[in-house]
Amino acid sequence: MTWMNSGSHQKSETEVTRLVKDVMQAEDFNLRDFDGFLVRKNLRMLDNHSGKGAVKFPDDWLETDVTLEIPTRLKEDSPTLFRIPGFHYRPLVAVIRSAFADVQASAYHLFPFRRIWKDPLDGHQERVFDELYTSDSWLEAHDDLQRQPREPGCSLERVIAGLMFFSDATHLATFGTAKAWPLYLYFGNLTKYARAAPKSGACHLVGFLPSLPDHVKDVFSSLHRISKSGMAALHAHCRRDLFHTCWRHLLDAEFVHAYHHGIVLKCPDGVFRRVYPRIFTYSADYPEKVLIATIKDMGRCPCPRCLLPKASFDLLGLFRDMQDRFANLRAYCLESVTKAREFIYSGGNTVNGSKVQATLGEGSWVPTVNSFVEKLGPFGFDTFRMLVVDFMHECELGTWKAVFIHLIRLLYALPGGERLVATVDSRFVLPRLPLRSI
Repeated sequence: MTWMNSGSHQKSETEVTRLVKDVMQAEDFNLRDFDGFLVRKNLRMLDNHSGKGAVKFPDDWLETDVTLEIPTRLKEDSPTLFRIPGFHYRPLVAVIRSAFADVQASAYHLFPFRRIWKDPLDGHQERVFDELYTSDSWLEAHDDLQRQPREPGCSLERVIAGLMFFSDATHLATFGTAKAWPLYLYFGNLTKYARAAPKSGACHLVGFLPSLPDHVKDVFSSLHRISKSGMAALHAHCRRDLFHTCWRHLLDAEFVHAYHHGIVLKCPDGVFRRVYPRIFTYSADYPEKVLIATIKDMGRCPCPRCLLPKASFDLLGLFRDMQDRFANLRAYCLESVTKAREFIYSGGNTVNGSKVQATLGEGSWVPTVNSFVEKLGPFGFDTFRMLVVDFMHECELGTWKAVFIHLIRLLYALPGGERLVATVDSRFVLPRLPLRSI
């Protein structure tokens, strides 16, 4: 009872009773089993356990090994190959075929349109932006698709499958070191009201991105004359290469062919159409966005969509700031990245060396070949445009939430703070709507 009433307050009477009856009074209980017991050590053993609890993936999943090239800093030596096993994923074309064959596809919008609201009082009209298939991006992509030459001998209607990706590395529990990096796919053809419903089944799990294992540091330590800062830069470089190598597997030849030529699918209305996959959004937190954009994390130009320098952040929200952002959009230069990689892998230069940085130029670029630019860039795909705001990480759980909490604390610190906070609360009270408008 002393143990129950000390330390954490989360020990209930039921749990203490279960500890005594199911554990301490069990027939196979042996006190010597606790010799050398460490919680962290045993949790790590559970995380690494690959016995009966190993995950079994369905038949439509593929497993492959990812091989990285680690530069040795010696001109005469070739890069060290480092193999990372266990990249599980589903081919994107197979996911698209499965989604269009599902009963939910009957609610897909295949043709974009503009939604217009007309005021019943004065008759004026306003454009409503509410769905991906009513956006200018989809309308432009649809018009571009219709202007392309048709496939030889094909007269089928050409439509778009709007792909919306989301990934977020996460811990699997509040204890232990087990973690996962799932990659999800949504179809923008489905209305957001159905897509966001918890039990809609509209979310397609397409892969688990692997993380760089800890024993890669043993390879770094064996390299010739590498400093601590150089090891950190090399670790970040390998992590970026691992991410984009995985995406090269996802953006395979079948998907690239479907992106350019389309795939013939039978839609729920019984009509065969040629479906062209198009990636519209990729939602992720900032650390993953810099991986996707192949830029430095909080570098001189930290924005993954434009080249606005960090020194201009104080202009945020001004009209001049928006002008600068649109005038300085990012444009990937594959030639500079390729040349920088030659200096690293063939010239013996460090990843963060001055020669490499001078070759990459301004913009906080990194010497990693962007898989999206490499695979889809020849078809006019803009990698940086797909990086949209992640409301969960950037607003609800991110910087804005921390700033808002800080502002509330400042109000409480002022004279009459409770009255000031109550005034702020009153401004956020939503007006009561009449029943006939609901």
